[in-house]
Formats: sequence, C-alpha cells, structure tokens
Amino acid sequence: MYKLVIAFMLILLLTACASTKKADNFSADDLVGVWQLKFDGVYPYWFSHIAFTQDGRKCVLSYEFDANGKVDITYYANRYAIKDGHLVTTVGYSSTPYVRAGEVIKDRIDEITPNYFQVFMVAPYIGSSAEKHQKLSDLKPEDICNIVNSFGIANH
Repeated sequence: MYKLVIAFMLILLLTACASTKKADNFSADDLVGVWQLKFDGVYPYWFSHIAFTQDGRKCVLSYEFDANGKVDITYYANRYAIKDGHLVTTVGYSSTPYVRAGEVIKDRIDEITPNYFQVFMVAPYIGSSAEKHQKLSDLKPEDICNIVNSFGIANH
C-alpha cells in the first residue's frame, strides 16, 4: 500500500510539472484576443479592455469612474512582443501624459492560460500589485483597435 501511495504521488507531481508552462515558453500567440484588466480594489473604480492582435498591436481602452459619476476614458495604441518571459510594450500614442509615446513598459509574465493571464510591471516602474486579465470571447481585437485608432485620429 505504501508503494502505491508513493507511486500515485509521483505521478501527480510529474503531471503537474508537465502541465505547467515555463515562462520562457510564452509566445505572442498566447495573448491574441481581447482581455479585461480587472479592477485591483484600489479606488477610484476602473477597468481596461486590452486587445492584442496577431501582427503585434496592443490597443487599450481604460475607464475610470470617480465618486461624482464622472467617467474618464484613456486610450493607447502600442506595439508588443514577448521576450524572455516578459511582455514588452512600446507606446505608440496615448491620450494621457502619464504614458508617453516611445516609452517602453516591461511586465513579467506570471501566468497565461486560454482565459486568464497575470503580469507584474518591472519597468519603467515597479508595480504595486499583479495585473489580472480575463479573456473576453465576444470581442475581436480589431473592434478595440478601431475605436482606439478613431480616438487617436480625432484627437491628434
């Protein structure tokens, strides 16, 4: 019986190791789609829709709600790549002075599954918490990118 329990535990351990994706094995294809960056619990309330396209574009629409019901919408058009277990984003344009064109943002990838991914910012600033994203299957990346591009054209 003891050997059977040990064998079972060994099989569970090997299965868990085999099903865990190593950070250096992530690829840009893992992110293609639209994701919602979830509110982190620090008010004001906010969330973002982030689209990753097959050709390396990252389009972001962010919404922030203040206590008076005012909504502030910011948007970003970027390029992205995955390098050495990190999501590397180069800002193309942005509607806020806090994220500037040409800035490079580097996020350590902690986890990617078909419906969820989590990153932690390591540059240009150290993040204060993990950023948790949920897949939105009813939107296409081009839907978000078209909105971001329209905002960018109208405001530049």
